Amino acid sequence: MADDESLAPPEAIEIGDEAEHTDEWTDEMPGVDRVISVALTLEQPRTADWIAEQAEVSPTTARSHLERLVDLHVLSAVEQRGAKTYYPDAAYQRFKEVSQLIEEHTRDEIETIAVTAKEDIEELRDTYGIESPDELRKLATAEDTSSTEAREYFKKASEWDSHSHMVSIAEEALERYEKFSEHYQPPVDSAV
Repeated sequence: MADDESLAPPEAIEIGDEAEHTDEWTDEMPGVDRVISVALTLEQPRTADWIAEQAEVSPTTARSHLERLVDLHVLSAVEQRGAKTYYPDAAYQRFKEVSQLIEEHTRDEIETIAVTAKEDIEELRDTYGIESPDELRKLATAEDTSSTEAREYFKKASEWDSHSHMVSIAEEALERYEKFSEHYQPPVDSAV
C-alpha cells in the first residue's frame, strides 16, 4: 500500500511572471547592450522611445546610445512623421553577414554555398522560363493567374531573391577571405 505522500497531488510548477524575466534581462545585461540588442533586430524604423521601452532603459539613455550607434554606422536614422527613427544600417548588416560567413566557413565551403545558390537560381529560371524574380511577381499578379499559382510565384520569387543575396554575400566573402579570415597575418612593415 502506498503512503499518504504518494497519493498527494504533485506540486504545481510555477512559471515565473514576465516581471521576473524582465529583472533577469536588466540585471544580467547592461543598458547599452540591451539597446544594441533591440536596435539590431528591428525590422522597421522605430523611435528612441519605443526602443527604450523594449530595452528597459530611459528614453534619454536610449537616445544617447542610438546616436553613438549612428555615428559608428551600425544604425541609420531618418525623420518620419516628425520623429527620428532608427534602424540597422544596410552596409553594416552586409559587412556583418560577410564576416560571419568567413568566420563560420572555409573558403571551399563558401565556394560551395555560392555554386549551390547559383544552381538554385538556374533551376528556377529553367522551371519557369524567365530571367528574374520580378518576372515571377508579374506572373503572380497577371489577371489569369489563380490564387494558388500566385502564392507559388511569390514564394519562388522570394526564394530567388534569397539565393541571389547569398551569391552576392558569398562572392564578397571570397573576395575578402584572406584579409578577414582568422589565418590572415597583415604584412609587417620593416621600417617600424
